[in-house]
Amino acid sequence: MGIFSRQSTSETSASDGKETTGLGETILRASLADANLLIMTAAERGIPLDEDVTRAIFDTEDAMNKNMMTPAITNGFWQAYERLSHSLSPITVSSIRATRDLRQLKSGVWGYVQGKMHIPFSRKCAFRYQLLSILTLLSLITLQVFWAIGNTLVADIREQSNRIIVLKTQINNADSASHRTPTDGLPQRTVTGTETDDTTTDTSNNIPVTTSAALSDTQELNRQIDEYISWREAEFIELRNWNHQWGTVLFFTAQTWEKPDYSDLTDEEKIHVHYVSAQYVLYAISAYFLPILYGLLGASFFVLRQLPKDIEGLTFSMNSHIDYSLRITQGPLAGIMASFFFTTTPATLHTLTTQSSAIATIKIGSSSLSDFSPLAIAFLAGYSVELIFYVIDKIISAITTRAASTSTKLASQPQPQTKVVTAAKAGTKPDM
Repeated sequence: MGIFSRQSTSETSASDGKETTGLGETILRASLADANLLIMTAAERGIPLDEDVTRAIFDTEDAMNKNMMTPAITNGFWQAYERLSHSLSPITVSSIRATRDLRQLKSGVWGYVQGKMHIPFSRKCAFRYQLLSILTLLSLITLQVFWAIGNTLVADIREQSNRIIVLKTQINNADSASHRTPTDGLPQRTVTGTETDDTTTDTSNNIPVTTSAALSDTQELNRQIDEYISWREAEFIELRNWNHQWGTVLFFTAQTWEKPDYSDLTDEEKIHVHYVSAQYVLYAISAYFLPILYGLLGASFFVLRQLPKDIEGLTFSMNSHIDYSLRITQGPLAGIMASFFFTTTPATLHTLTTQSSAIATIKIGSSSLSDFSPLAIAFLAGYSVELIFYVIDKIISAITTRAASTSTKLASQPQPQTKVVTAAKAGTKPDM
């Protein structure tokens, strides 16, 4: 068994040596191709190179083709390759391969066909990011228009309801005033025989005139009420259709107007159901969906702004693609986090008689941020994710500093000393 074991060990070591030798030769040949690619790029870009560097690379290639490689030639190649990479930095071999398709360098008809059929990786990524930006923009516009229509309908219905209430109050005041006689509240006077009947008749004739004027005002107010009611009913029909549009998206749950007991409600109750449901949806869109889309749009805008610079400078590589993909993922997260950190969206619901408006305010005080709307802040957060990271780091630093200072104060406080109880008491002697 020992003979076989030694024999197998020797065979394994021999095969490992062959694999190592083959791997080193493969790496060297690939590095020579990369070095030629760097030299070609330097010539295209007008980047000056040291003559010793290019000579060492070409000598290594010639020795490789003639099977005359020596350790000194290999050492000289790697030193020249290091100097060559430093001269073209930040351009690398991976960025060159990602920016231009090397199949276009092949000669012949087949090389020409391959060059036309295949496009560089950078152009593929640029097309993907461009498509993503267009889809994000279209989705944002659609959702923004949908939100604007619903918000306008809700505001108009509330306004019409408030006008109706004001007009009804005026009618009630006019009715109460018409029921009072003109002599109410005046001192009574005794009619003597010397007064003519004409005086009495003239006084009594003033009452019908006043009553007719009040009746005319009441009719005008009722006409206005009917007009506002008709406008509110028309807007309510549009609001109901608007609710049905988003209700069809939530197919996994039945809405209130889709339940059997909805038909038992009064018309006023149905209006309130759709009114409150619309406010819930508007709040969800403004607090969650729109910040996410604005954050994604900001991240896409950053990528589309930076990507042409990388392609022009031949610095785009697979690592750049990974960074941009992570940036696209961070954009929506930054947008939604900005809506939580920087703004506070009121969650209160308005009734049909509420005239107050809900406006988002800046929570973390800053003169530069207070001038922007919440959605603008979400866009800026997606464009510059570092802003959110900065805020989070500041908050964590403030909390940890406060906790450390509190623990330091507690540690520096003197501990209460316990009194030593001695055996001696007043008037007694200790036991011996």
